[in-house]
Amino acid sequence: MKKGIKKYLGAMMMGTALVAVPSCTDTWDIHYEPECVHTPGETLWELLETREDLSNFRSIVSKANFYRDEHHPAYSIAETGDTLYYTFKDILNGNTPVTVWVPTNEALTAEDWAKYEEMALNDGYNLQQQFLGNHMALFRKSMTNTGKETIKLINDKFASLNYDEGLIQKTQVIEKNIGARNGLMHVIGEKNEFFYNLYEYIKFSGEVETFSKYLVKRDTVYFEESKSIEGLPDENGNPTYVDSVYRLDNMMFDKDWENPTGIDSDDAWMNNLNMFKAQINTEDSAFVMIVPTDLAWSSAVEKFKPFYNYVTTYPRMDKVNIPTTKAKTSDIFGARKSYTNGMGYETIDSLQLVNIEMDIIRPLVFNINLQPQHNGEVWTKESFINGGYKNCEFLLTTVGDTIRDVYEVIDGVKTLVWEKDWLFEGAGVVETKEMSNGYAIVTDKWNFPRDYWKRNIELDTHMFTMYEKASSTNLTQYDISNSTARAWIDQYGRCSEQNYAQIAASSSSTNPEVAFRLEGSKQGSADVMSGKYDVQIVLVPRWYENSEDTATIPETILKNRLTCTLYYWDESLIGGSDLKYTKQNKLVSEDIEYSGEKVDTITVLTDVEFPVSYKNILQAYPILHLKSNVKTADTKKGYSRTFNIDQIILKSKEAE
Repeated sequence: MKKGIKKYLGAMMMGTALVAVPSCTDTWDIHYEPECVHTPGETLWELLETREDLSNFRSIVSKANFYRDEHHPAYSIAETGDTLYYTFKDILNGNTPVTVWVPTNEALTAEDWAKYEEMALNDGYNLQQQFLGNHMALFRKSMTNTGKETIKLINDKFASLNYDEGLIQKTQVIEKNIGARNGLMHVIGEKNEFFYNLYEYIKFSGEVETFSKYLVKRDTVYFEESKSIEGLPDENGNPTYVDSVYRLDNMMFDKDWENPTGIDSDDAWMNNLNMFKAQINTEDSAFVMIVPTDLAWSSAVEKFKPFYNYVTTYPRMDKVNIPTTKAKTSDIFGARKSYTNGMGYETIDSLQLVNIEMDIIRPLVFNINLQPQHNGEVWTKESFINGGYKNCEFLLTTVGDTIRDVYEVIDGVKTLVWEKDWLFEGAGVVETKEMSNGYAIVTDKWNFPRDYWKRNIELDTHMFTMYEKASSTNLTQYDISNSTARAWIDQYGRCSEQNYAQIAASSSSTNPEVAFRLEGSKQGSADVMSGKYDVQIVLVPRWYENSEDTATIPETILKNRLTCTLYYWDESLIGGSDLKYTKQNKLVSEDIEYSGEKVDTITVLTDVEFPVSYKNILQAYPILHLKSNVKTADTKKGYSRTFNIDQIILKSKEAE
């Protein structure tokens, strides 16, 4: 053994398992390998040297360093100060019990062996993960056992051993239990098949390069001091390390990733939307993941661009002291505050791209274990992918979105226009690839429905969404209990959150008016995008407020007549002297007549095309101004100046 390796072996980690100590007499070996004794005999390496039919495997083992992680080969420091790299030969020549399944020379083609030889020199980590580590496990795994067992290999993959049939995974063992003093050797006639996990596939396969770049950019490597081997202090008394341990993480995997800046809570949306919230790099999980090819990625980017039409300057409406102070403006960087997080997203194009990319990745991952059961069935990877997903009422992504079949009313008929099953078997799907932790659905088409790339905007009206109101206008919140009002609410309509806002004037001769900021859907971010919408309002009968136990419409009902004005921003307004919302572009509706009989969704403006996207621009948003338009003479005809409003809806109009 190389000088210095002993010290290193005392704390060496292979994946998550402690694997080496200097000798069988040390505590670790006594605990885990009670039969381990020093007896005369050959090591596994020495056995390999006697087998010319295994010479190709031996040649690769002799050249390959062992890697603690992707970027750091394992090493120790000799007393001379030299760096001693720990090789797979050292593993097979050491004292720690190991089992190795060795492919014969004929198990692979000459081209395959040559590829692995080249990887030993230039891509040692992937050689370890995809080949050498896929044929070794800690401890002695005797193939004379009975039954089945799942073991963990050195590359952290799990492998099944079928002792009765002499199989590792699906590979037949042709020579069993060749004993050595430090383990067991089995000979196999073909290599043990390797499966990427989803993270490895995206990162290393070379098949989805654009997605890979996006993913790898978010890798972060952490130094783990507690697991590293400390050497002598330097001349200033600071610790040095004869071997350093690192941990790789990725912000897209974690549920609880904190903002890297640690100072800008306004950018928390980025952490939420920029993640899978799924550890697709773990081996003990089961995911199905939609993996877009370069073609799918680029076509989705082009498809989404019209809906992210940003401009250089936005009004800082959150800073306006209504109605006396002129609005201030902010450039695109200021509108996002420290949005960049050091990533360089401070220009129109880069802001557009990062938002589009987040749309692309947000719904891609499904945890198989969390999908709705069918007849109490607990899903396995195989049962789910082999048609089980067809029996799910909906699909649940790892960020919590439910994906259902989409129906639209076409010519008065409820029509299925998009099926959730198309994600796994629809147009553009290239291949379903088995992974060690699930399946990758490789697709040339990003095939999610419109609700995942240009959502409807649903705004519940209450004090928190109000932008301003006339001094004579009062806003009151009313609650509706769906349970106690069940006798009539199903017939006459429900309110979205069991409440609504009443807009009333302090004077019976004054028409109330109020303005609401259209700053997003129930996700809570400013979601209004460039492109077309229909603008709708949901009005609530006046009699709802007094009819908790009423099952029929009262004899006297009150009608409403309203006018809606939509204010929005565009590039032509940049540089103006007064940028309050009333000085922006506007669209005025015709008079809106409301019968007051039931909860009613009324379209007030059609095919409104917003020239500018507000999505994730925290300080700017469109405004919808509502005003009662009832004359004194109308009050004698059953009209009320007071009106009740539940929601404002911007219904997306873009075609698929």
